[in-house]
Amino acid sequence: MAIDLEDMDKELGGWAGKEEQIREALKRWYRTERRRLPWRGDAAPWGATAASHAASHAASGAASGAASGARGVDAPLWTLPATHGVIDLDPSDTESSDGAPPKCCGETSGASYGVWVSEVMLQQTQVAVVIPYWTRWMRRFPTLNDLAAAPLEEVNALWAGLGFYGRARRLHEGAKYVLAQHGGQLPSDVTALRKIPGVGPYTAGAIASIAFQQPAALVDGNVARVFARLRAMPAALGVAKSQRLMKRCWSLAEQLVDRTEPGVFNQALMELGATICTPSSPSCERCPLRFACRAFAARAAGPVTRFPAPAAGTARRVRRLAVAAIEADGHMWMLVRRPPKGLLAGQLEFPSIQMEEDENGVESTESCVQRLTALLKGFQVDLLKELTPVEGVPLEHIFSHEHHFIHLFRGHPAIPAPQPARSDVHQAGRPVWWLGRVEAEEAGITSGVKKVLDFLEGFSSTKRSRGSDVLKRQPLRKWPRNSTRSGGSSRRGEKGPTAERCHSPRDEV
Repeated sequence: MAIDLEDMDKELGGWAGKEEQIREALKRWYRTERRRLPWRGDAAPWGATAASHAASHAASGAASGAASGARGVDAPLWTLPATHGVIDLDPSDTESSDGAPPKCCGETSGASYGVWVSEVMLQQTQVAVVIPYWTRWMRRFPTLNDLAAAPLEEVNALWAGLGFYGRARRLHEGAKYVLAQHGGQLPSDVTALRKIPGVGPYTAGAIASIAFQQPAALVDGNVARVFARLRAMPAALGVAKSQRLMKRCWSLAEQLVDRTEPGVFNQALMELGATICTPSSPSCERCPLRFACRAFAARAAGPVTRFPAPAAGTARRVRRLAVAAIEADGHMWMLVRRPPKGLLAGQLEFPSIQMEEDENGVESTESCVQRLTALLKGFQVDLLKELTPVEGVPLEHIFSHEHHFIHLFRGHPAIPAPQPARSDVHQAGRPVWWLGRVEAEEAGITSGVKKVLDFLEGFSSTKRSRGSDVLKRQPLRKWPRNSTRSGGSSRRGEKGPTAERCHSPRDEV
């Protein structure tokens, strides 16, 4: 007998008249258990819950507060909900030598811009990872106008290491749009926010509700998981991250959103999913919504983690890359900019090619050397002698959707490279950089480039200690065509710390 999904959806109903109970219980929990975070207007230290911080601060006494400076440890970075509050970063988080707060205030600095930046950074990235990136970003680009005026290369450099690099480009494009269309002021309504490049329904709802106190609903991965468990949604209504499930969750969110404190309520929902109603180890005994949770009530029939039903695993695409590691005198490495769109858009990388298949399953060493040499000539780099394959490779680097095997080929330029600087040489708009390790990290490099540098520098040290200039030639290995990934990640980007906030795969595009 066929299942009538519409009848099942109606049978599950909305919130069974418990909307107000859910709202009040959730807000009450959030006010004491939420994490202290800079984009919420909290001063350092960040990460602790509001209750534990208050207890710690009370125990430290007034003397400790006075010793921390005129602003005190509880002086906020900004105040929510303020549409255009001034950001003043805590002295303990500044890089200045005198301990003074960085000068990052401006007329258009506001909560809406800071919320926008935080929400984009938090997509598929842990809160603990985002905190230092967000504070550095707000020091360098304290206002939306500052971001719009910055060159994309500088934006990419500041984002380097955070992963999902298209987010930085979309933020930059969005800032330019807001400056041109709205005079640098983010609009407050969802419809206008949705017109900004890169802003999808989730981010628009977050900005509107958190920064402007508009009663806008939102659904990210955490909220969808909470709703699926509260309503015990069966697989027939959608598996995790499916369009069917997300559509149902948006309907529930619009019914439940708090009309008086939408920002507090929406943050509470996401916080619950990130810290209590987690994917694999939910803390049901600490959940303020146990009274309304159908999955908890039916736990005798199975664990609450069976909701939402897991999606089928997908396979990562395997790429085999031949990478030219060209080192000039003084440990200066040749790096080039990636194209402005696509994977790792605009980021620095070693010159590389994707290896082709042949009758033996993978491209030969000789063919890789020939093609890399031709690529280098396009950048006007001639080699002192033929590229040599490096022992101990391939290296592996895993993204959420791709698995890279990196074969390194080492060489030296025939003509010494300039001092650490950007070269005037371009190939299809891609400039060449000659950078030492320190300069490369200052310019902003990805974790994949860092991995290659770590290996090369370790290899060089080992080679020097052996007193040998000979590099071992090894045949290229065959690798599987696909690598199955777990269901823990749905957005594209580098594999990093487990995401606490996994947004809808259809959101920001």
